[in-house]
Amino acid sequence: MNDTKIIAHRGASFLANNENSIEAIQLAMDIGADMVEFDVRCTMDGELIIYHDSVFEDTPISWQKFDEIERAANAKGLDIPTFEEVVRLCAGKVKMDIELKETGYERKVVKILDKMSDPSQYSIKSFYDNSVYKVKKLNSDIETGLLTGMKDIGINHRISEFLPDRRLKAAKCDFVSPYYRLATKAFVDWMHKLGYKVYPWTVNSEIAMRILMLKGVDGIITDKPDAGLFIRNEIQGRR
Repeated sequence: MNDTKIIAHRGASFLANNENSIEAIQLAMDIGADMVEFDVRCTMDGELIIYHDSVFEDTPISWQKFDEIERAANAKGLDIPTFEEVVRLCAGKVKMDIELKETGYERKVVKILDKMSDPSQYSIKSFYDNSVYKVKKLNSDIETGLLTGMKDIGINHRISEFLPDRRLKAAKCDFVSPYYRLATKAFVDWMHKLGYKVYPWTVNSEIAMRILMLKGVDGIITDKPDAGLFIRNEIQGRR
């Protein structure tokens, strides 16, 4: 059984004041997480920012300029970093697990990464097959993955999440990142047989962490990287 990577979801978000913040990402690095995961969105004026929700202050991110968002965030004591800030913080120190929340800015993301980092230092994933495919076409050395477990979808799409092999192949993925309840032992073994790594999200129950590690997942995405590291060390000590 390979050691399971501990991937800090939106940084060490359970421990930090705000998720997807410099504080949360630095905390994850200080704890010793193997990777830090964060979300990327694009403002109206083309600035890539680290933020999960599609709206800020009741207005879509894509309808607002970055300086407007920054001023409003600062007034509330919030830290919304730019993509470049986070890449600069992480480059050469910890591997990045980058989620593209929308399509259309893949080239901009890859251009920044080409300038500031190396494909061995990050992976890129999305719920959108076409977004992942575009990244792979831009640079085939980038490790890419498909997220599954999206809410409010039709039955055909839901079936494709239990049976994602065609989608993974078409999008030229290297890994699949399913909602953790989809990561059964049979699913994990099948994905491994096909050559795909498995990184379930978001795993905060310590019982679920242990079970998934023993199933042989390649990594777990968690708000509690400190707990994940503790449990992994515990399992390793029993071998």
